[in-house]
Amino acid sequence: MLKLLLFLNSFYLGLGTFFSFYVAPTLFRVLEKEQAGRVVEKVFPAYFGVGLVIALVSLVLSLKLGRWLALLALINLLVLAFQEFYVLPLSHQLKLIDYQAFMRWHGISMVLNVLSLLLVFVFCLLLLKR
Repeated sequence: MLKLLLFLNSFYLGLGTFFSFYVAPTLFRVLEKEQAGRVVEKVFPAYFGVGLVIALVSLVLSLKLGRWLALLALINLLVLAFQEFYVLPLSHQLKLIDYQAFMRWHGISMVLNVLSLLLVFVFCLLLLKR
């Protein structure tokens, strides 16, 4: 069970880090802003969806491993659910009607994404200590 949790969370940490710090910035550097935005907008639901599934599995499996692991998994699940079901739809609407508000929520989304990746990193470190 520990190895499965470590594999899933390491996979998501790698995926999230690669996408957030390499793929998305590269898209915005290579493509026009609108094109890059459309690509990234299509990827986000899948990216956060994968994170949600992994966070849910992590929560269920970590309940037997300890309170701190379960708490980290729960917080990450809540962060990702907020991203997927509130921030993304709101940002999509705001992008069309209020670009300033969209940029504010884009910043919030970036902070939540980094928070999620940090939670997963700490989760992996705690798993490695077991």
